[in-house]
Amino acid sequence: MSGSLFGQITGKITDNGGNGLPGAAVALYQESTLVTGTSADENGVFSLTIEPGIYSLEVSFISFATEKREVTVPSNGLLNLGTITLRESSNNLGEVVVEGEANFMEFKQDKRVFNVGKDLSNVGSNASELLRNIPSVDVDIDGNVSLRGSQNVRILIDGKPSGLVGVNPADALRQLQSSMIERVEVITNPSARYDAEGEAGIINIVLKKEKRNGLNGTFEGNVGYPDNYGISTGINYRRGPINFFANLSFNYRNSPGGGSTLQRTFYDDTTFSFVRDREQTRGGYSGALRLGADYNLSENQTLTGNFLYRPSLENNEAVLRYKDYNGLNELTQTSVRIDQEEETERTLEGDLHYAKTLKGKDHKWTADFKYQDSDDRESSDIFQTVDQTGELTQQKVENQEDEQSILIQTDYVKPLSGKKSFEIGAKGTLRKIVNNYSVRQLEDGIFENLPRYTNDFTYLENIYAAYAIYNGELKDITYQLGLRSEYTDLSTALRLSNEPVRKQYLNLFPSVFFTWDIGVKSDLQWSYSRRISRPHFRMLLPFSNFSDNRNFFAGNPDLNPEFTDSYEMGYVRYWEKASLYSGVYYRHRTGVIERITLPTDTNANEIFPINLGVQDAYGLEFNLSLDLYKWWKANANLNVYRALTRGTYREQQFNSDNLSAQSRIMNRFSFWKSDLQVSFNLRAPETTTQGTTLGIYTMDLGWSRDILNNRATISASVRDVFSSRKRRSITEGPDFYIESDFQWRARQFLLSFTYRLNQKKSRPQGDRDGDFGDDFGM
Repeated sequence: MSGSLFGQITGKITDNGGNGLPGAAVALYQESTLVTGTSADENGVFSLTIEPGIYSLEVSFISFATEKREVTVPSNGLLNLGTITLRESSNNLGEVVVEGEANFMEFKQDKRVFNVGKDLSNVGSNASELLRNIPSVDVDIDGNVSLRGSQNVRILIDGKPSGLVGVNPADALRQLQSSMIERVEVITNPSARYDAEGEAGIINIVLKKEKRNGLNGTFEGNVGYPDNYGISTGINYRRGPINFFANLSFNYRNSPGGGSTLQRTFYDDTTFSFVRDREQTRGGYSGALRLGADYNLSENQTLTGNFLYRPSLENNEAVLRYKDYNGLNELTQTSVRIDQEEETERTLEGDLHYAKTLKGKDHKWTADFKYQDSDDRESSDIFQTVDQTGELTQQKVENQEDEQSILIQTDYVKPLSGKKSFEIGAKGTLRKIVNNYSVRQLEDGIFENLPRYTNDFTYLENIYAAYAIYNGELKDITYQLGLRSEYTDLSTALRLSNEPVRKQYLNLFPSVFFTWDIGVKSDLQWSYSRRISRPHFRMLLPFSNFSDNRNFFAGNPDLNPEFTDSYEMGYVRYWEKASLYSGVYYRHRTGVIERITLPTDTNANEIFPINLGVQDAYGLEFNLSLDLYKWWKANANLNVYRALTRGTYREQQFNSDNLSAQSRIMNRFSFWKSDLQVSFNLRAPETTTQGTTLGIYTMDLGWSRDILNNRATISASVRDVFSSRKRRSITEGPDFYIESDFQWRARQFLLSFTYRLNQKKSRPQGDRDGDFGDDFGM
């Protein structure tokens, strides 16, 4: 919160050796009621903005005695408490009680933070399932992530691109276990500090990393139906200036799914049609190992190193049954196509982070280096049989994909007078992907290449960026002005056909933020940013997907990036036991990338992306969090939006007027030493440039109970109680009509057990204040 009616408390929390205690809890009470709180940063420094008055300050940290003192906050002034030294507790580490718990949703300066561990339906899930429970975020049946109705969203891990997301985010998110995730940050209008990529904004997944003194950690195991078995652990050991941390997870899943399609294709005065039924199983083994350490080089310097290894092995099978009909609607042919696929993936990733606190509060310099190497091997055996003739077609599909990337980044923040500051930074990302794709068909006992589907594709992407930000204040208004420059050098090449494509462009991305303090515990913020959505690798890859010979998807190497001008105004209001965020937003997109479906002469479809035209989208969003009673907490989200798209391709109009909505209501009840959670999700129907996607409603249940003196938790959940999470769509054009439905995974049951080593979880406090975080304003 900003404004002249508030004072500020600052200080640094250390141990007896003078080492900062990152994550130490700071709480302010008045008459035994919690007013606000925060946690110390990586150097043990904290800051609180609060109304003037007399408060009781409590500072606590695992394995240390709690420090309590009375403080008087002056009006229009700064209360610097200096260094607060905590003494190690004589109690056993396992007996320390952490008071209170983080709320599910918190408002920060330029983002909303969701503490996903508070959501019982996330236990034993993967990242894709977890993101479905985040307000304004949706994950469709195919695993594609959208934010406020747009799939052009940037997904980061710990603030950086990562191999944990990979070339194919949908598949990678399904393999990242929720037990490794601490929180999710949603940034709908990023400033110049962030990459300009992502029209709808940024979703940052923050992984767990403990920093408590001594040895501590968590161990989790789960079992579910359909087949879902997993174990994971996260441990750390901190002593003096060094903190070691590790995460390990292993999971096996086997997910049955399926759906059906009806297609009619119109040729002159004749209509041909077919019906396709699809049954599939997808699953296998996946794991992740993450090792790292923080080393305090000195009181104001920290070096952090991380290493990640993620392997996976999947065995998938799809059975497609076709019925073909002629113009008289007479059955002419039935056939079966079986695709048996084995897929192996491996990702290696290492990064270094250096941070130095310079003279003066918030004066710092950071530097980052990251290297990633990953490969993906897919091998399919395809068998197709025509029932009437017994004709058998056998094919082999091989796909090898290798990726390497390097990231170098540096940032510098210089505080000026008051709340003014200046920030600059630079970043370089170098990325190379090589894809070898081949299709062979059995002819006279020999598998011969099919040239149309065989080629090697090389993708080189180098992005160089620099930015500058100025933060200022004017009475009750704080503002931020930013400018980012990004130079893109993109090259693609087909080796066999010698078809190179190179695109180079330099773009500027301004950002502006204004925040008004309009009353006690209220802020109003207006922001603008310019964004870019570059076509990702698979959109440029010109090979067809061969698993379904009635639907061929191929990329378009000539795609250009799309640009977005994004405007947003948000209002946040805090009460004693509630908070409300309401916002209105508008986005103007040019060069919109859209997937188009067109029929071929062989009763099949070609699906490919194009730069279609322009889109104007605007919407309203509301987030409400309530502490209704000591035993009942609720969170509700509603996002209503409209998108008008206009474009032309091959003299055909592709226009749409999409009015839709997304909503989520989560209720959590605490009784009999247990927690029960009930969640409802709704996505209204959507209109596309070629049809309609029908609405989806789902319900999830979760239950948990702490046992063993709060050292362990048992949990149970049912996801998609009514088995209603299905994609149903209609796609149509002047000469075709397609109606389809598909379900990736049916209703799921899960049982989980979590044990905490040298940690102890307290019951939620029902009389906690409803303040969900600090610094909505800048």
